[in-house]
Amino acid sequence: MNKFKLLIEEFLDSNTIEKGNSENTKNAYKNDLNQFNSWVKSKNIPYSEIRESQIEKYLLFLGKRGYEKSTISRKTACLKAFFKFLLKENVYKKNIMDKISRPAKKNLLPKSLSRNEINKIFNYLESSNSKNNYRDKAIIEILYGCGLRISELISLNTHDINFEESTIQCTGKGNKQRIIPTNDSCLKAIDDYIQIERSQIKVSSGNQALLVNRNGSRITRQTAWNSIKSIINKLKLDSEITPHTFRHTFATDLLKGGANLRQVQEMLGHSSLSATQIYTMLDNEWIKKEFLASHPRA
Repeated sequence: MNKFKLLIEEFLDSNTIEKGNSENTKNAYKNDLNQFNSWVKSKNIPYSEIRESQIEKYLLFLGKRGYEKSTISRKTACLKAFFKFLLKENVYKKNIMDKISRPAKKNLLPKSLSRNEINKIFNYLESSNSKNNYRDKAIIEILYGCGLRISELISLNTHDINFEESTIQCTGKGNKQRIIPTNDSCLKAIDDYIQIERSQIKVSSGNQALLVNRNGSRITRQTAWNSIKSIINKLKLDSEITPHTFRHTFATDLLKGGANLRQVQEMLGHSSLSATQIYTMLDNEWIKKEFLASHPRA
């Protein structure tokens, strides 16, 4: 392992311990830094000679490769944190990222599903007899009914579902746990999956994973993503719909229904209210559309 690779590993370990970042964040940092390391090696630049100008060339390279501004912004933030760590460890005498700014991200509102799209998806699931139909329905009911992130969804264990209290407990970012109330439809989908589909799969006694594949192992993010993508494609819905779209729709529909912003923040597991406030903008867009469609003078 080369010196730069070792520094990356040291940074990842220290960053995880000090900041309490999730495993997903650590993996994203690792991928970003390994990509940067590969680029540095391809240019035959010794790690001790990396300068501001090389960083700028690397960011230009990412732009030419077609990366979105939001992705480049994240990669820049990762490099900033990494070189700040190297400065602290006396690898460099100054932080070469000080004058590098993150590209401005487009202020796009998150996509939310319409009532018609939601109905299409659930009507399809009711009539489908696909191989993993019960699991697929449970996945979408949980994402839309509880607003979970996909990482939270796949981490659920059977004991996290409280059928008596109608709640689901999940572990979010920074290993923070929260309890989310849910509806009868979601609980029925979970129970049907456990009783009808999961019970037919050989799952080891120590495996508490709620959602499992045909081998009895906990499903991956990619498995859940592929299930949703397959349904979206069959229904010919917007190809940009992702698992996170259901989380956005959960929040937007709660606000449309009159839920308190603080309550929505708690259910989403946002540490800051500002992260939740973007959904009020979506709600305002909906109000405007309703006005234009309904008011006689609009």
